Formats: sequence, C-alpha cells, structure tokens
Amino acid sequence: MRSANPAISDIVAAIGLAIGGALGLAGTFVASAELRETLWTIDGVALVVSAALLTMKYQRQGNDCVAAGFLIFVAGESLLLSGNAAGLEASVPSYL
Repeated sequence: MRSANPAISDIVAAIGLAIGGALGLAGTFVASAELRETLWTIDGVALVVSAALLTMKYQRQGNDCVAAGFLIFVAGESLLLSGNAAGLEASVPSYL
C-alpha cells in the first residue's frame, strides 16, 4: 500500500525536471557561448536523471507505455547532451 508521502525518487525527479526546464530556458537567452553550453549541460543531466527515475517508477507500477515514453526521452536527451561538449555549431551535423 502506498503512503501519502511521496518517495524520495519522486521528489528528485520533480526537482530535476524543474531545474532542467529553468536552465534550458535560461541557456537559450544568454549571449555567452560558454555559459550557454554550461547551462544546457546541467539541464541535460537533470532531465536525463529525472526521466530515468520516472522510467523506473512507471515500469514498477506496470505502466509500460508511460515507462517507454520516458525511456525514449532519456535516449533522445542523451543524444542532445553529447552534443553540448562540442559546442553549438559542431553538434549540428550529428542531427542531419
């Protein structure tokens, strides 16, 4: 039986999604390339961790379709995260 209190992994996932959203948006509006790459890297890591935690949560509950959606999000965000190390211009050919 589930208690009324959320699990630690649920709290970490919620915080990670909030951090990912805020820093991803902030990275879009900064002028400095170095700061943008740093913000987007932290954003990507937060989103990957959050989505991985949500994948495990919904898989354990038996919601396979929801878990598969979060797993696909993890795979896609991991691809985007790997491009941050090369910079904005250098990562464009990996998507074409």
